Amino acid sequence: MAFLILPLFIIIGVSYIIVRIGTVALTLTGMDEEKARFQALSAFTGTGFTTEEAEAVVKHPLRRKIVMTLMVLGNAGLASVIATLILSFVRGGLLQTGIKISILGIGLYIMY
Repeated sequence: MAFLILPLFIIIGVSYIIVRIGTVALTLTGMDEEKARFQALSAFTGTGFTTEEAEAVVKHPLRRKIVMTLMVLGNAGLASVIATLILSFVRGGLLQTGIKISILGIGLYIMY
């Protein structure tokens, strides 16, 4: 029962790793690490803040490629999370749903 939520934790863990790789890649192009982390997370989540750093990303061809890859992977990750949540909660009664939500909450808290 609870193992149905495991793929969700895997997707979240892989997403974290992808954002970290994007941060390192942007840092290797000369960006400050804090700004690179923000831009990588922004691109991955599709948030798209307009800042000087975002303009610096758009003006640099390698950074643009990195950010485009993060955007595509972020959309794929979002679709995977939604599908996994639907499949995880589609079966079971109220008690099982409550247990799954509790496990999900505790797991997300631990990952945070």
